[in-house]
Amino acid sequence: MSNTDLNVNRKSGWQRINIFKVNSIAPSLVIVFILMCAIFGGINPQFLSFVNFKTIISGLSVYGMMAVGLSFVVLTGNFDVSVGSVVGICSIVMAMMFNIEGVKIPIAVIILAGIALGAFVGAINGFLITVVGINSVITTLGTLAILRGVALLLANKPALINDKFYVSLGRGFIAKTIPYSFVYLIVIFVIAYLLLRFTKFGRNVYQVGSNSNAARLAGIPVKRTQFLTFVVAGITCGISAFLMTSQAAFAQGEFGTGFEFTILTIVVLGGISLAGGRGTLIGVAAGLLIINSIANGLTMIDVPVFWREAFNGIILIAAILIDSIRVRRRELLKA
Repeated sequence: MSNTDLNVNRKSGWQRINIFKVNSIAPSLVIVFILMCAIFGGINPQFLSFVNFKTIISGLSVYGMMAVGLSFVVLTGNFDVSVGSVVGICSIVMAMMFNIEGVKIPIAVIILAGIALGAFVGAINGFLITVVGINSVITTLGTLAILRGVALLLANKPALINDKFYVSLGRGFIAKTIPYSFVYLIVIFVIAYLLLRFTKFGRNVYQVGSNSNAARLAGIPVKRTQFLTFVVAGITCGISAFLMTSQAAFAQGEFGTGFEFTILTIVVLGGISLAGGRGTLIGVAAGLLIINSIANGLTMIDVPVFWREAFNGIILIAAILIDSIRVRRRELLKA
């Protein structure tokens, strides 16, 4: 075997295990995160404390779960703006199941019911988009409004959760250091990463997003693949609802309101292209850490709330601009 063959084999072997795909934005985001920590730490040294680090990672789970699910949808070239409302309705239903008079429902059943409800809503979205043929943004805007109205109707007052074990599932720590919720998030990220990277379904997701017509001609079930991504998004919303209700120990109709904006920022900042077919969950994880750390850092240096919202808007616009430039550059290289 020649040296050239050996080099090719080494390269292909590395590509099989390398968590960063070609042109991944994740390494750049890691550098941004380090610089950000240095800036916030310089202004307020408490930002770099271990206690604050625990606070940051404790707050990653809800947004992180939703970002994982939305990534699947965006990778196929679609979008789901209903994720916040799905979390809201799932939260209300789970909390109400704790308050049925004279009935004690097992916790596992309640959690599975919330996840199943999220999957059901995702299936409805997927059906309307892939079978009926309605645009994904229009469909999920309608779902957003309907679910928010139902959530507010069901929860005219907060539904309290008094089960201590259920609450501990969201608030507990391993060895008083690592939040349970962070462990759940890592498990979901790993499962989703392996699903996208090493399964036929994951390859189909990327191929459908890159060129749905070519994927269809290649025999890939385009509509089924898109449908399943909405189901995945619904499942992760159900898990997020479980985490929100267990951490808050109650639920109300406003849960999840406005989450769509933050989740979109995380996904696009993490390198998932709005054109579909490009991006990795490693980048999304880095984007999640950056967005949550920025929110924490701005709070610690006493930046007014309205400026924090404006800062998030700037990040989103910048991320979309960078994505647009990358898409145009890729199209020019293909030409």
